[in-house]
Amino acid sequence: MKKLILASCLFLITVASFAAEINFIDNPVWSTVLEKAKKENKMIFLDGYATWCGPCKSMDAETYKDQAVADFYNANFINVRYDMEKGEGKTLAERYSVTAYPNLMFINTDGVIVHKGVGFMEAADFVGLGKEAKNPSTQYFTLKKNAMTLSNADFAKFAALAARFEDEDFDDLAKDYLAKQPDILGNADLIDLLMGDVRILPNEKALAYFANSKAKITSSGKYTADDFEDRLVSFSLDYSLSDAVQPNIEDIDFAAVKTVLDKYIPTKSFFLLNYFKAQHLLDSEKVDEAIAAFDLVIENTPAIVTFDQVCNAMMNMGPILLKEGKLEPTMKKFEAIVIPAKDSGKAYMKDFVKAIIYIKAKEMDKFKAIANSMLANNSVPQDVKDDLKAALEKM
Repeated sequence: MKKLILASCLFLITVASFAAEINFIDNPVWSTVLEKAKKENKMIFLDGYATWCGPCKSMDAETYKDQAVADFYNANFINVRYDMEKGEGKTLAERYSVTAYPNLMFINTDGVIVHKGVGFMEAADFVGLGKEAKNPSTQYFTLKKNAMTLSNADFAKFAALAARFEDEDFDDLAKDYLAKQPDILGNADLIDLLMGDVRILPNEKALAYFANSKAKITSSGKYTADDFEDRLVSFSLDYSLSDAVQPNIEDIDFAAVKTVLDKYIPTKSFFLLNYFKAQHLLDSEKVDEAIAAFDLVIENTPAIVTFDQVCNAMMNMGPILLKEGKLEPTMKKFEAIVIPAKDSGKAYMKDFVKAIIYIKAKEMDKFKAIANSMLANNSVPQDVKDDLKAALEKM
């Protein structure tokens, strides 16, 4: 019996020792990692974490313990992890421009970063990231290095990765890439690029060309008129804030912003100008000036501003005003808006806006009261009720 018990214990110990997990080296001397990578001819996977980072802990507890992840990463990489706020981790964080966690970096044997991921990833996606890192045609920093020579289709793929990684260099790269194109809407790949992840056009000539190309962009059926209008709004606002219009972005010339918006999106100019101005002033901690700008949005609904526009604006501005203790006067003005006949079926949105503000501000008792009231209201659409129920169930 004792032998049987001993054998069982040894079996359990053996099984435990082979449990799936990435074999990490924790906070090693970086030079020794490079030596090991060269000796074994393997790329380095570096998990850059912070001790306070919740998604980092989730990666440790879930993703890194997945069997497929462990098999792939242990076979293909030298796996190391560093606390980016201590010791040599701080040096590496500066070298590789680490600003968010977990920062999942793939580095070649010369210490050059070739690919990366940011944030929590499920096991399958994380294996996919590793496969991208091993393939030069999908390595982000390899694509970035060769960006100006990429085909239109490959640049569009690079743009999607740049958006995913929040690369601050991408706007300038995209402007330069588009500036060298004979026609920025010359083929389907370029149209996809402009309708996708490019935020800023190279100059006003390009903006004017885009603004006059609605039929060209929507003719394939891939993009709707609303898709086109959304992109035109984005391009117009971003151009109004570009170096070509703003000599000093820290001190925005709102009159110049208005000139651009009036020219390219006249029907939406008033709303966008004052809503953006209100947000900018809030960011600058000029709360009373922000409220004055936002009051113009509310006071001109529905004459100039649509009910949908003011509702969306309230859901974004409301939680900040609540935090500042200045929501009530603005909310009273919002509630007093006369809803036009064409939007009469959206009357429930006044309560829904309040519910969103309270849940964003984590004032759960107020959210519950409004949500339960809306659930008992027959005029509230069922899909909205379903969303409210789901939120209540998570509390």
